Amino acid sequence: HADADRAPAQPLAGEVLSRGDRVPQTNVTVIVDDLVATTQTDASGHFVVEGLRVGDHVVHFRGSDFPPVDQPVTMWRYRPTLVTTYLDVLPRYVSHVRGRTVLQDAIEQTVTSEEIRHIPGTQGDTLKSVQNLPGVARPPFNGLLLAIWGSAPNDTRVYADGVNIPTLYHFGGLRSTVSSEMVQNVTLLPGGYDVQHGRGLGGAVEIETRDPRSDGIHGFVQADLIDVSGMVEGGLGRSLSFAAGFRISWLSLFLPAFVHSDARVSPNYWDYQLKLRWRASKRDSVDLFFFGSDDTLDVDAQDPNSILFHHFVQHTYYHRGLLRWLHRFDGGASLSVTPSVGYDVPYNLTTTYGNNNSYGNDNHQLGYSLRALYRTPLGRRLKLDAGVDYEGTRFTLDARQNPSGLYREGDTGGFFGYSAPDVTHGVAIDHLVVFTNHVAPFVALTITLFDGRLVVMPQLRVDVMNFQGQSAGAPSFSSSAALVEPRLAGRVKLSSRIAVHASLGVYHQAPDSADFSTVFGNPNLSPERGIHYVAGIEIAATPSLHIDAQGFYKDLHDLIVRGVAPADPTLYNGGVGRVYGGELLVRQELWRNFFGWVSYTLSRSERRDHPADPWRLFQYDQTHILTILGSYKLPLHFQVGLRFRYASGNPYTPVARAYYDVNSYVYVPIYGAPYSGRMPDFHQLDLRVDKTFLFNRWKLLVYLDVENLYNASSVEGITYTFDYRHQRFLQGLPFLPVLGARGEF
Repeated sequence: HADADRAPAQPLAGEVLSRGDRVPQTNVTVIVDDLVATTQTDASGHFVVEGLRVGDHVVHFRGSDFPPVDQPVTMWRYRPTLVTTYLDVLPRYVSHVRGRTVLQDAIEQTVTSEEIRHIPGTQGDTLKSVQNLPGVARPPFNGLLLAIWGSAPNDTRVYADGVNIPTLYHFGGLRSTVSSEMVQNVTLLPGGYDVQHGRGLGGAVEIETRDPRSDGIHGFVQADLIDVSGMVEGGLGRSLSFAAGFRISWLSLFLPAFVHSDARVSPNYWDYQLKLRWRASKRDSVDLFFFGSDDTLDVDAQDPNSILFHHFVQHTYYHRGLLRWLHRFDGGASLSVTPSVGYDVPYNLTTTYGNNNSYGNDNHQLGYSLRALYRTPLGRRLKLDAGVDYEGTRFTLDARQNPSGLYREGDTGGFFGYSAPDVTHGVAIDHLVVFTNHVAPFVALTITLFDGRLVVMPQLRVDVMNFQGQSAGAPSFSSSAALVEPRLAGRVKLSSRIAVHASLGVYHQAPDSADFSTVFGNPNLSPERGIHYVAGIEIAATPSLHIDAQGFYKDLHDLIVRGVAPADPTLYNGGVGRVYGGELLVRQELWRNFFGWVSYTLSRSERRDHPADPWRLFQYDQTHILTILGSYKLPLHFQVGLRFRYASGNPYTPVARAYYDVNSYVYVPIYGAPYSGRMPDFHQLDLRVDKTFLFNRWKLLVYLDVENLYNASSVEGITYTFDYRHQRFLQGLPFLPVLGARGEF
């Protein structure tokens, strides 16, 4: 001891990192031997304690987001001591799923990535969690369709960093087309949303990607029954960082073990993301983001005699590149400018029916856009948002179809966007080129009154749409429309825990470019129009328990429908529609190791195609939609969760009777009233159990995600025998266990 007392004092230097992903921990309090010496870690997680005697010490690490850690350290004579400490801290980067109300400053429903990762049936996919929020219908086969508040999937617009993308999910809805690891938050806008978005009668989904990490090299690799994915990210100097990810499916290798039918189904997909972020200055940041998705679905259908009679191939993909510049001015103002360019194949379909009949629908689209948004406060009670939203496309279509074209909502004999060609109706061919240019300036004021208890947002958007094109052998066409869209939203805070909100807005949607075909559509079509009415209440029952309820009504006009009279064009703006209902969300945030929610929607969606027609159900109507889910953290880093879903069966048009056509040697069906039948209700229970293993420099997550735990027989479609005397149910996926592992570093 005397030698130790005479030895010169030595410094203790160290680094504090999070266990598993090695993130430097800032402002961690470091205490040596019960206040003999104290300090804090710096921005890089390092610390130095001077003047410690030779011998044994205990270093205490304290902070608000990790359990206390006490680490023994031995100081040696005439040399400094270096230590590295790993702490079990909360995740640094989180993703969110939001069900946003009518005002940007209003309460938002937020689900963190810590919750999302453990929701049964999602396999940790952030964007799949949107399907559990109220107002979102359950699609056939749990697929890629996103039907919100009784609107068709094509009526809902999806944006990634402000740029429109054609689809949110891969085939079958098994995965999203943008990696969850790239996502900072996801916001669901089911209706009544503000003027930053338009050109859709349904809802909107906003995906905001996060900044790549710059605190070293990090990443993950994940594999399960469905696909394999991975990502790597890190810093490239002091002001530049990157993130690169990929995903490749291999479900087609395992699917035959779970699906037994006369149809051979082979789905394949892949996607990629590459993001660069440059912190140009304290006020400027520049993001360069490249991403894309590719899906192929190959189906061989056989008759009872095992003779191939139908071959179906669908190929869908998109690629995007965007550049976003954000500048922050003095006084709280900001300006963001985002140009982008992309290339899409929204719907490439090839069908071989029998041995000699081939049909195809091949379309391609080059898109380019520019979004600019300026935000500034105009005082304590007033804020201004102003900007411009431009989108342009060059669309080409090469189609070989029945004269009526592809299946449309309201047609008989189809099944959610597809029906087999009718070999008795001949073939029509068209080559179509359409140029669209849509520009929409918009402005919104946010007025705050009575100490923030009342917020009012008057808004105006003017969408100028221009269409030019030509079908094969037909004169060129051109049309324009200037569409004024006033919108108004307001929120009143009744108490510290209760608020009510309401909104009213006008929305328009351009015709699909393919509908301008002179062979399969009408070059004189005009945009569709809708008015959204929304009102609701928000209750914060406790700091972590929230209740949100709202009612909605959508009034739709100028809908594009098929002509029925001899003088009618193939398509024209003659339909009307209405959607009304209410929704409820009761959500318990993470509290005492438990989180969960109950989501319920009651709605009705109806259409009338022609003035003399009666009102009928819309194809995507679902009367009841219920989701109950919960997850509980167990000791030893185990977690278990359950999800129960119930939804009304999808409507369909039944066959009333059939007759035998002696000329074509087939039975011809005669259908009943459109969508007068409804399939059996859907119900399913999903289970997830996962276990996390923490190591100092990496961590491993092993999970079992079981869909359809009690093997419910969900009905996804109706088929008939050759003479239409008997109907058969097309069953969905059975009991499907997905075992996977994910390593992070």
